[in-house]
Amino acid sequence: MRHAAILLVVLLVAGCPRGGAQPPPRPATPKEVVAGARATIEQWRQAYEVRSFEALAKLYAHDLDLVVIQDGVPIIGWSSVEIMLKDRLARYKDIRVRLKDIQVQSLCATAAIATAVMGRELSDGVTTINENGALTIVLRKSGETWTIVTEHYSYKRGGS
Repeated sequence: MRHAAILLVVLLVAGCPRGGAQPPPRPATPKEVVAGARATIEQWRQAYEVRSFEALAKLYAHDLDLVVIQDGVPIIGWSSVEIMLKDRLARYKDIRVRLKDIQVQSLCATAAIATAVMGRELSDGVTTINENGALTIVLRKSGETWTIVTEHYSYKRGGS
């Protein structure tokens, strides 16, 4: 009983800010950042569904700092991501991407992070793979264009 009481006190203290101070509220993300990031993400989704490498390629940074993590494997640099994209588009005859709960947060004037719940269906015409998970995309603004600099998709595998 004494251990339970001590644990309760520790949890209460840990959950309370020191000195009653609240963290400062995070400023709202400007509407133009949200609109720009969402537009890029929608273009990304559509490009996958029409299986257009050219449309996808326009959305990614073409540099060595680009990182895409798929199925726990990091793919680093545009040349490696380019190979992965071409392979995926060639392998599957049908790609469907569903996004919901898209959240965009400004990191600074020229960078934003977007998260979403993503469902992806990949079919080679015989076998269909269904994936459902979390998508995180970091975007960088260059001029009026938002480009993907980091993409991370994690999904739960079937089974127990």
